Amino acid sequence: MAQKLKHQEPKAGGPTAPVANIPTACKADGCKKKSDKMDFCSEHYDWFKFGLITREGSKPIDFDKKYQSYQKHKKVA
Repeated sequence: MAQKLKHQEPKAGGPTAPVANIPTACKADGCKKKSDKMDFCSEHYDWFKFGLITREGSKPIDFDKKYQSYQKHKKVA
């Protein structure tokens, strides 16, 4: 006859899921400020939204052109 297997509860103090390391500094190149949104400080988050930096925090090839447009946009707003 086959035996019925009992359901075993996990033991207290056993292994737990690893905790992800949350970066606390802005990931834009050269920035040391504390991150606020999406791992960027508030200034660099605005840059990211406008396309001045990538998700990794580096500048795109056409940064100068985009930065000039960003400066004009900030003067109007």
